[in-house]
Amino acid sequence: MKDIKRNITIKLFSIYGFIVLALLSVIIKIMVIQTQDPDTWKGDMMSSKVDTIRAFRGDIYDCEGRLLATSIPSYTVHWDMTVKNLYSGRELYAKYIDSLSICMSDFFKDKTPQEYRKFFDSARQNERLKRYYPIKNNLTFSQKVTLKTFPIMREARNTSGVIFQAQYRRHLPHKSLARRTIGFVGSSRVGLEGAYDAQLHGRNGKKLMIKLPSSEYYPISYDDEIEPVDGSDVISTLDVNIQDIAEQSLLKQLQRCDAKYGCAVVMEVKTGKIRAMANLNAKIDTATGKILGYVEGENHAVGTLMEPGSTFKLPSLIAVLEKTNGEITDSINLGDGELIINDHIIRDDHPLQGYRSIREIFEKSSNVGMAKLVFETFKSDSRDFINRLYYMHLKEKTGIDIHGEGEPQIRHPKDKLWWVGSLAAIAYGYEVRLTPLQILTFYNAIANNGVMLKPHLMEAIRTRNGKKTISSPEILHSSICGKGTLQKVQQLLIGVVESGTAVNLKTPNYTIAGKTGTAQIAQGKTGYKTESGYARHSASFVGYFPAEKPKYSCIVVINSPSKYSYYGGVVAGPVFREIADKLYSKDYELTIGKEFNLLNYENKTQIPHSKSGRKEVLDRLFSAFNIQAENVKDSQTPFVYTSKGNNGIRLDAFSMRKGVMPDVKGMGLRDALYILRNKKLKVTVVGRGEVKKQSIAPGTTVSEGTKVTIELG
Repeated sequence: MKDIKRNITIKLFSIYGFIVLALLSVIIKIMVIQTQDPDTWKGDMMSSKVDTIRAFRGDIYDCEGRLLATSIPSYTVHWDMTVKNLYSGRELYAKYIDSLSICMSDFFKDKTPQEYRKFFDSARQNERLKRYYPIKNNLTFSQKVTLKTFPIMREARNTSGVIFQAQYRRHLPHKSLARRTIGFVGSSRVGLEGAYDAQLHGRNGKKLMIKLPSSEYYPISYDDEIEPVDGSDVISTLDVNIQDIAEQSLLKQLQRCDAKYGCAVVMEVKTGKIRAMANLNAKIDTATGKILGYVEGENHAVGTLMEPGSTFKLPSLIAVLEKTNGEITDSINLGDGELIINDHIIRDDHPLQGYRSIREIFEKSSNVGMAKLVFETFKSDSRDFINRLYYMHLKEKTGIDIHGEGEPQIRHPKDKLWWVGSLAAIAYGYEVRLTPLQILTFYNAIANNGVMLKPHLMEAIRTRNGKKTISSPEILHSSICGKGTLQKVQQLLIGVVESGTAVNLKTPNYTIAGKTGTAQIAQGKTGYKTESGYARHSASFVGYFPAEKPKYSCIVVINSPSKYSYYGGVVAGPVFREIADKLYSKDYELTIGKEFNLLNYENKTQIPHSKSGRKEVLDRLFSAFNIQAENVKDSQTPFVYTSKGNNGIRLDAFSMRKGVMPDVKGMGLRDALYILRNKKLKVTVVGRGEVKKQSIAPGTTVSEGTKVTIELG
């Protein structure tokens, strides 16, 4: 019995002794860990997380391959000063740190070499940050490339400890041009960026990060990364040149009229491709109420519903002609030029009286005439009129491929707000709300022989390996009306410009077909009048050209013009005409075999503006346009300066003295680059157009390799 107790006691003491020894070993291990180099325990003891490696966002291009939006990288540089390869073997740090300090000082010019050496040495002593010490932020790609050539930094990451990390910001090379249509992705998805975010975004990667004592996270190893898949490129239907024409033409008229906002859309008739979409909004001084300028803002073309006014007379007339199978030569008695419905009087600004043909009613845009036509045709069955409008796809969205399209509103006899006068009001574009794009889509169908196409802004999606997915025209309606009716209204749209409310747009070079629109803007509780008793108007013109073989359709809307006029033909029409003129003159397919007078504007100047440049090219240009030139004498260079003289363009000698900065202001980019690069200067270009500014003043002494920036406008 005693032996058994003794054995049990020995076993218990052995167990207790083992436990005590184990506890002592744990305590000793903890003390060792607390005092030893963290390199031996960082992987086990530090917290970690999986971080996202953002994929490179795809670019957006116009239809000719010109860049509209891209991601520009900026780089941060950190240095892991604990990498053992810096101090063992080749002794990189001791051997090259002075050279690196000199290179950094020469390149950034923000510290002396001695200050950089002190900066790097102090980084090694910083216990909190030395594993991930910040060196530089917001470096450009070219700066990063240069840094990678410096001593130590040129070595591999595991050898040098230098870490370059990229962040990307979206850049628009053409600045504000089509900014709203190009769009952005944030709290809301706007424009092409929003509509095709999934394709542009790509697929993000992953990397493992550990938390340092400084609370910053540090990438453990690039071997642990899941590589991101870069986004695809979006090739849009936009054309930079057409977009620029539309924006500049619209801007001039908005400034002239002091309007609240304006939009212009250009569409290709046979495809539904949108070549330009301009939206300019007034920037107003809240203190004075004055307009400070115009900026790309809300996309009114796609999202803003408005009462179209007289541009809606086209679908109204189509409904009448389809119902009655009538002719545009048929007449209707307008009496004394007024129509009274339940004490509501409809009048025209320039009333037509007596018997008038449908052609004249439409071309002169008579509200009374159109209201009477629709009222007399459909008064016994108003639903038939509305259903015919619905059949023409006017109650449905176009389905354009960017977000934010407004829902069309056409009052129906079942609606609570329907009254006996609704039939007449809808006939000339009231009690109806459509977006400018929806109106244009309808007129484009008329130009396209009745086939209504879905408007779209994406031409193709291109993956990084070059594979393309190309969009095709999508038909919304194969025939919005009968062929006979279509031919009749096509004649009327030409007549509007030839002898109607848009006769001011008539040009001998080609034929425009379209319709003017002038509508009062509803003000809410005060009806169509402001609290001060004034009415605000929306002026529009929509149509297509050339009428015989349409290539482009276009709509222009100008909201609340406060100067000059408010009629669609006078306010919006000239913008349409200027866009059409410039597109017609630039399009070889349209002008082949025809003469076109570029100077056929009412506000033309006899002596046009000319860029400076090569004399040989300018001579050919002046000869082609029959412009007189006062030739320079004894010019020693092939280049000349241009200015307006008394009887023509004055040409002056261009100075090309060796070692002296020339004056390239007023030149096009090609000539300016040729001259500056011929002097072996390093040139940075900002903007587009002709040279407006140069960073080095003319006459300044310069040497080869001098950096100069030229700003175009």
